[in-house]
Amino acid sequence: MDKITGSLLQTFVEQNELEHIDEATQFEHFVNFSIASKQFRGSFELEDIHSGAGGDCAIDGIFIIVNGRIVTDCDELNDIVETAGHLDADIHFIQSKTSSSFSGSDMGSFIHGVKDFLRDEPQLVQNEKIQTIKQVWEEIILKSSYMVNRRPHCKLFYVSTGKWVEDKNLKAVINSGENEIDSIGLFDSIKLEPLGASEIQRLFHETKNKLSATITFQNRVTLPDIKGVSEAYLGVIPFTEYLKLIQDENETIHSIFDDNVRDFQGNNYVNKKIRNTLESKDFDLFCVLNNGVTIVSTSITPAANRFTIRDYQVVNGCQTSHVLHDCREIEGIEQVFVPIKIIVTENEDIKTNITLATNSQTEVKAEQLEALSIFQKKLELYFNAEKSTIPLYYERRSQQYNSNVGIKRTQIISIPIQIKSFASMFLNSPHLVTGYYGTLVKRFAEKMFNEEHKYSPYYVSALCYFRIEQFFRSNDLKACNKKARFHIMYLVRLLGMGEKLEFFNSNKMDRNCEAFKTILLNETDALTIFKTAEDIFEKSGLDMLKKQYKSESETELLATAFKAYSKAGRDRERLSNEIRLFNELP
Repeated sequence: MDKITGSLLQTFVEQNELEHIDEATQFEHFVNFSIASKQFRGSFELEDIHSGAGGDCAIDGIFIIVNGRIVTDCDELNDIVETAGHLDADIHFIQSKTSSSFSGSDMGSFIHGVKDFLRDEPQLVQNEKIQTIKQVWEEIILKSSYMVNRRPHCKLFYVSTGKWVEDKNLKAVINSGENEIDSIGLFDSIKLEPLGASEIQRLFHETKNKLSATITFQNRVTLPDIKGVSEAYLGVIPFTEYLKLIQDENETIHSIFDDNVRDFQGNNYVNKKIRNTLESKDFDLFCVLNNGVTIVSTSITPAANRFTIRDYQVVNGCQTSHVLHDCREIEGIEQVFVPIKIIVTENEDIKTNITLATNSQTEVKAEQLEALSIFQKKLELYFNAEKSTIPLYYERRSQQYNSNVGIKRTQIISIPIQIKSFASMFLNSPHLVTGYYGTLVKRFAEKMFNEEHKYSPYYVSALCYFRIEQFFRSNDLKACNKKARFHIMYLVRLLGMGEKLEFFNSNKMDRNCEAFKTILLNETDALTIFKTAEDIFEKSGLDMLKKQYKSESETELLATAFKAYSKAGRDRERLSNEIRLFNELP
């Protein structure tokens, strides 16, 4: 491995605390992260991508993107497809080699593994990760009626630390492999891309860059000076220019709606009206019937009518954006002009106020506005104010901290992780935390992110997540139990804070969380309580062979196991006291 790649790999290992694993596996994670970050701008976990182990079918990384989201199980898939009413899927396979050469035989094994994965009845031995993604893929094929825009794309990446030199023999292997996969008849396109050291270095560097896009913005007016706003523009842009803002080169919609409180609402009344306008080809009416979109950016570089917009979010216009993207194949749609407002500011309060103001113009529940805007900002500030030995960073926007090399990825808590951790531990619902971001928000909308809530239970649930991931990485907890990490976290809360919880707005909740935090910050004490929780989980009577635990009855079984453990502990304590008193008798 060359020195530059080795240095970047070391940086990645330190940021993700992967020192305990061998270099080959470190490199697999490094490559997977670099490639997946190019295909998907949102947050994801390394384990969501990594498949390299025994039974990996010569596939070191595998992930599926559906409608712009990485999906890891069938629940997420169903949530996304049912909400959107359509299915755009891309499946990605990655093979990584630390060798400085490109091997035709290794490339052939990789292609064979992919072909076998795609077979109705695979012949190769598949590990658990490959099997899980295979189930998702089969569910996608069963939902082919939702593929109204296109069939799936298939992308293969073969990576080495050498230099790709367009070797004729290797190109023949690639062309043959692409043709063989194409003959299966599942895909609109198949591409096998060889990547050498320079290409993977470039991809890793790009993970640190903020999202940017360059558009032609001719029909605009400059808004008057606004305090806290460096620039602001109002106008209309052609449909083709707007697409440059919301989709990547793979025609996949960007994750740029994190600050939009509603997420995409699917085929509801409003979105049907937007779609009907487009399908009836009333293109000239679109810009007067639609409220348009509002984009907030941290910087913009104008050059005549060319505008380069950086680090931006669509804070109002999520529905419009998705419908426009879905209707991009309609003949004549390039005649559509999209009303747009671009605001450049680094002031977080102004961003929040813009989000609230623009979204309150349509039917949005007040609690949604509060929960996903004001509360989120205050929670981020609370995390920053915690001066503990383990700094955590609350990520309100996808890839918010990617450019900060001083922050380890293991210390970053995304909104989906926060929701899953809090709901598992403090809402007693580890069985309900599967699904994608939009569904989770709706599922727990009435129960969390309430403006009256104390921030401490959110913080300690995030700290608990940090600890359990740390203990799985160090093998202090059994890898086979990672599938139940949120159930184990539920047990940890029972052990650390008891069954009965105080009200989330009470000072008692703050005090109890502070005591619990003290345990979690001490690594020895934290490990003891986590191993106890793991032991209760294994002795609970749950089927240890199951891949997921999604029923309320399984959570209740854990609660029963905890009560039995607590009673046994009290009985032991009472017996010990009786023996002590007996020994003290004259």
